[in-house]
Amino acid sequence: MLRRAFREIPLPYYLFFGAGLWVFLYNAAHAAIPFTPRYAAAAACAYVALYVGFFRNQKRALFLRQLGSAGALFSAMDMLACALPFLLVGIFFFLLTLAVGALCLMGERLMAKCGARSALPWVMPSVFLKPSYLWHSQSRPYLTLYWIFLGVVLFFACKHANFNLAIVAFCSVSAIAITSVMLQQESISFIRQYCNIRHFTASMLLEACANTTLFLLAPAACLLAAFPLLWKATALATLAIYYLSANLQLIRVLFWGVSPFITLLFVGIFLYVQGILIYSAYGIPVALLFQYLLYKKYYSSAKRLLCHANVER
Repeated sequence: MLRRAFREIPLPYYLFFGAGLWVFLYNAAHAAIPFTPRYAAAAACAYVALYVGFFRNQKRALFLRQLGSAGALFSAMDMLACALPFLLVGIFFFLLTLAVGALCLMGERLMAKCGARSALPWVMPSVFLKPSYLWHSQSRPYLTLYWIFLGVVLFFACKHANFNLAIVAFCSVSAIAITSVMLQQESISFIRQYCNIRHFTASMLLEACANTTLFLLAPAACLLAAFPLLWKATALATLAIYYLSANLQLIRVLFWGVSPFITLLFVGIFLYVQGILIYSAYGIPVALLFQYLLYKKYYSSAKRLLCHANVER
């Protein structure tokens, strides 16, 4: 199993995961965190997110199911590996994560025996544009959950007059929700229904802006109503999310067929460089040049997708 994991996971994953794990372990070893209900709930959520992010995927679940009882042993080893970093925080956090891991393992075994699906079985009504394939496919239930979570955080932030929490939640949750949509890819037959690149680009950007507006309408109105004096910060954050949504549409076509991790890494580097350039008045022309180069590379990639018959997806 270990050799299989090392063969399947590319080297950049190990590099970035190792750097993030080192930072986490260093901070955990030097942090004095009391075992309170609030921190215990945060540790349980972090443990579940860590396990789901690194060890829970459909391909691995099907492989472990074929192993029978040995699959449960490997799942227990994965959960133990996720619990070990919490030992540096405190012994009580480690025991808590072990208990949460045991509950998750029992739940997975019961679902496997009953034949239940691990994915969300319900589909929420969608307010997004009907032609938008990505906004109605895999991420549809999760967009609703993102929207509800953002609403709850904004409610408590506005109740306690904490604009910093509100604007951070507004930007981060919206960016995560939109990124989860844009990192998906349609089939090549769906792409080639457009007659030309100009029609494809205009339709794609129009759908992205319209759906982003529908997603941000209620949270942005809540922020403006609760903090009217800080409307400039709210407007700037909203424009930044629109900018992210439009660029993600271009980048996902540019990185067609590439690993989502590589695409996300390029998005982070691109936005970081653009943010540094825009922050300086002298860097704005360079930022516009980068934006133009991105569009040119997108145009060539879209032309290849629409005109060549040997692209497999």
